[in-house]
Amino acid sequence: MSRPELLEAGPAGQRERPGEQGWLEWLESRLDPLWRAGEWDSRTLLFTGDPASARTAAWSCRTPGCPTTTRRTSGRCDGCRRARFTAGIGWAEFDAAPPPRVIRPLRPGRCTVPGCEGDLHCNGLCYRHEHSWRKKGTSEPAAAFIARARPLTRAPECRVAGCDRESVTRRGLCRFHGQRLLRQHKVSSLSDDELAAWVASERPLLGAHQFSLAGLPELLRTELLYALQQRDQTPPPLDPTMVKMLLARLGDAASLRAADPRAVCESGGLQYNSAVRGLFRDLRRYLDQARARHFGADAFTGDIWQVALLELPVNATRHWPATEGTIDLRVVEPGWLREIVRHWARDTRPNLQRLRETLRACQTASRVLTTAGCDDPARLGAGDFTRILDAISAQRRADGSLYSAGHRNLMIYQFCQVIEHGRASGLMAAVPDPFRPAARHRVRDEPNEEELGKALPDTVIRQLDARIDLLGPAGRGGTISAASLQLMHRTIYQILRDTGRRPGEIVSMRADCLEVTGGQYNLIYDNHKAGRMRRRLPVTAGTAGIIAAWQQHRAQLRVPAELDQWLFPSPLLRARQSRGHIKPACVARAFKAWTAKIGVIDSDLLGPDGSPVPFDPALIIPYALRHSYAQRHADAGVPVDVLRELMDHAAISTTMGYYQVSLKRQQQAIRSVGPLAADAAGNPAPFASTTAYERASVAVPFGNCTEPSNVKAGGGSCPIRFQCAGCGFYRPDPSYLPAIEQHIASLRADLETARAMDAAGYVLASMSAEISSFTAVAEKMRGSLSRLDPAQREEVEQASKLLRRARAGRTLPLTDITARPAETA
Repeated sequence: MSRPELLEAGPAGQRERPGEQGWLEWLESRLDPLWRAGEWDSRTLLFTGDPASARTAAWSCRTPGCPTTTRRTSGRCDGCRRARFTAGIGWAEFDAAPPPRVIRPLRPGRCTVPGCEGDLHCNGLCYRHEHSWRKKGTSEPAAAFIARARPLTRAPECRVAGCDRESVTRRGLCRFHGQRLLRQHKVSSLSDDELAAWVASERPLLGAHQFSLAGLPELLRTELLYALQQRDQTPPPLDPTMVKMLLARLGDAASLRAADPRAVCESGGLQYNSAVRGLFRDLRRYLDQARARHFGADAFTGDIWQVALLELPVNATRHWPATEGTIDLRVVEPGWLREIVRHWARDTRPNLQRLRETLRACQTASRVLTTAGCDDPARLGAGDFTRILDAISAQRRADGSLYSAGHRNLMIYQFCQVIEHGRASGLMAAVPDPFRPAARHRVRDEPNEEELGKALPDTVIRQLDARIDLLGPAGRGGTISAASLQLMHRTIYQILRDTGRRPGEIVSMRADCLEVTGGQYNLIYDNHKAGRMRRRLPVTAGTAGIIAAWQQHRAQLRVPAELDQWLFPSPLLRARQSRGHIKPACVARAFKAWTAKIGVIDSDLLGPDGSPVPFDPALIIPYALRHSYAQRHADAGVPVDVLRELMDHAAISTTMGYYQVSLKRQQQAIRSVGPLAADAAGNPAPFASTTAYERASVAVPFGNCTEPSNVKAGGGSCPIRFQCAGCGFYRPDPSYLPAIEQHIASLRADLETARAMDAAGYVLASMSAEISSFTAVAEKMRGSLSRLDPAQREEVEQASKLLRRARAGRTLPLTDITARPAETA
């Protein structure tokens, strides 16, 4: 906690330290008078949180009739937990008939004497009535005394700020504070001034949903209130118990910045040190930022920046603001480049992750220039810039492996942005103009021929579907029961499997994410990665039924009103920071626990003994289902432009990644399908080798072609204009069956159109003959497949899918791929 500060703290005990004139007034002028209306009382300095609010980490006890509050997310106070444990019964039985126990509510009831306004003390009487009854002796029944007693008006409130109990002592204190005074001081020798000072330092009796700033020095109280208001603008929710613990540990500090961090964060029990440390760190950060604005200090001056003072925006993938650590510009040795980085960061205000990536790229550039001895910026040229780009392109991790192509492209892009910013700002007048990006430089990954892809095989997905009953946490989360949480996670898995959306897009869907247009179900989601909102994806009736079933169940959940918009609300919104919906990390943890429960999952590969090889459970992650969705469509021969729309990719090159087939797998598929090739009459015409098959696999839509001139022209010079059914060089195989069947359906539609047009007889006869020929070829191939045993037929079907995907990849349409950072799937 001993991190450097922007302004050092001075001695405690002063309203304002020397040299800080106006600091208190500046804070007071920026306090929000309407902050937490109905909860914060600026007159008594008492905060009383609303247990029904999602912004306060306090709940009303769930036990029927219990008046207390608790900070436990289970919703049970400590008294009820102890009473149930002592009784040895379950919660259902405990709630049906809670056993009697001592409960001291914060707000005492009224005296039972009719019309009396006094606070309830004991025996059903207020303190004054009970004292009068005791003076008469206890021989008189309390009921008789209550019947004859006269009602009393309520005494003035206790002198302690925020205490709403009536005063019952001659010093103007309630029973609680009167007893505290007797324990702490010799009352007979206490002067009026000493009593007034003691009263000013005291705080009221507080519950788990309350805290009081009464009795604190003015500067400390104002600093705390300002920092709490700033922190309350974003999650996490305000925890009154942690505020009370922090106040207890501040001791005699006159200012929050004068408090000893070690004493504050490590003086109490270890159970709460982490939470108090986090609260103290946040409040100090907001004060440091406020002081920097008040005194006009620039956090971007110097070569070492405090992250907490930079006030950088929050990265979209992070839930917590960047507050820890420093940024060291000294890693950039050339002074002119360091100044450009400083100017760029001050003007653009990037998020912390982007700033660190840019600094790493500039550090690489600095190393290149220093090694080459380029100390004079006036002598730099295009060659120096190229060497820097090459060095960034070869960046490696600490273990020696290359960074991903996307990460290296991002660092190149950021370095170029810094240089262009320097040019536009006039900071590079001494650097020759050729030292700048002449064209977009990109790093491209070399395809790995043995890469099997990230998609889960169909056999693995079938095993997951069979054990979906094991998915989901075993315990409840906040107000959501374990059964509802399990149903939530199972619904998320099924939507991921059926739609191929990113996990972040699924968990952030709205409650009304399903629409019906013209009888077609559409899923409405937000593509956060590309910034394209309210996207629509056609889904099947089965998937729509899964979503609708969860919508009906979700309507019955007890969740705060703030979460009504989300389809998958966060069960722990008030206990942890959240955007209101369940997070992708939570889904990933559920998947990991799920695969551990399932145990061994068979892959689609066979070992030496012929038994399936176990599938690596580490590959079963939510994002893999997006790859599986794309792979299913690619295997089915869906055109790449259609799949691009389904995947919501901006660049068609991204979608093409799902059509890549390794050479080894393609050769294995040819060996499975090649022997089943036929001629135009449907007679067997197997290929002698994979080379012969590849040579015949030209761009013919309905089967392989062996006609020499057409093969030489890559399928673009058919002598008979692609009437394959009447060609002796036609060599279809089972992998072309879907294309043949689709072509037959198209020909039949064309035939009906020709008949409606009253076409000539020879035209109708030609079209009918072509349909018959293609139909005969398809029927013979289906017959050949039916005669195979199930294992061989499955092998041929898998090989056919793979070959169709490979052919789809070779028929990539010519599309302009814009120059932009590489998009990942």
